[in-house]
Amino acid sequence: MKKIILFLTAFLLALTLGLIGGSPARDASLQLSAIPADAQWALHIDFQRLTSSAMFKALGGEHKMAMIQGKADDFFKKLQIDPEKDVKGVTVYGRGKEDEDAVVALSGKFDRAHLTGLIKAETSHKEIPYGKHTIYSWDDDEFGAFADNDLILLGENEQTIKSALDAMEGKNRNAASPLLARVLKENPNAFMVFAVNSISGLLGEHDKPVILTKMKSAAGSLSEIGENLKLELNILSESAQVAKDVEAAIRGLVAMANLQLKESDAQAFAQAIKIAVDGENVRIDAAYPLNKLLGFLKHKTKDLSFY
Repeated sequence: MKKIILFLTAFLLALTLGLIGGSPARDASLQLSAIPADAQWALHIDFQRLTSSAMFKALGGEHKMAMIQGKADDFFKKLQIDPEKDVKGVTVYGRGKEDEDAVVALSGKFDRAHLTGLIKAETSHKEIPYGKHTIYSWDDDEFGAFADNDLILLGENEQTIKSALDAMEGKNRNAASPLLARVLKENPNAFMVFAVNSISGLLGEHDKPVILTKMKSAAGSLSEIGENLKLELNILSESAQVAKDVEAAIRGLVAMANLQLKESDAQAFAQAIKIAVDGENVRIDAAYPLNKLLGFLKHKTKDLSFY
């Protein structure tokens, strides 16, 4: 079993992020509780409802899922997991900008005994007792733990898993988790919620866009409202002046996007985006007809396999 659990995670995330859809998980609170206080960013998607969303179906999601899953049938049979039925939600967060700082929390129906048996069959596997939990290690840089029978934590270093387990015990909480929880509460129909607790912390040491260095945090959501795809985004800036600068930059990007559209579509696109500034906060609300968006994507990306 070569990096078998993280392969599963990569499959789920690629499918989820590539075929947007769904609505917030009913049991998201358990996954959000694993986000520690020093998390810099977080993303939560309900995977179980993904396959029933209008966006997913419009993008040929069922066909694409069948193709991907067909290529990985042996893999999933070995895990005894049906990704479409057994996985409920995916939460990903990072304590920094590097890959090894990230943790994935998978919520769903899993055969715990079977999965741990596969890990134990690896000659490189180790078991690390941690409180009431056991952290499993294999291939030197792969770590995982069952935080609960229905919740798996995965990461690339031991400390990130310990930090997630501590957060669930209430030892290191109260940062990105409340940001996501607030967005979920304010947007009950959202299929994706995301938060960046420290924008500057995710930027590299060099070539930082000045406007980004002056943004503190951001949180938002994507949802389907009727026949529209809706985006809500809140950005907290360093000052009221920076907030005005951010507004101007966004309006500039919208103007550039309009140049790529037909006249009628450009007007609809411009009208779909509402930008408001309130002190240090910038709020963006955008609702755009799903059929127009898909038509635009189809025209601009003719080589997409699902068309």
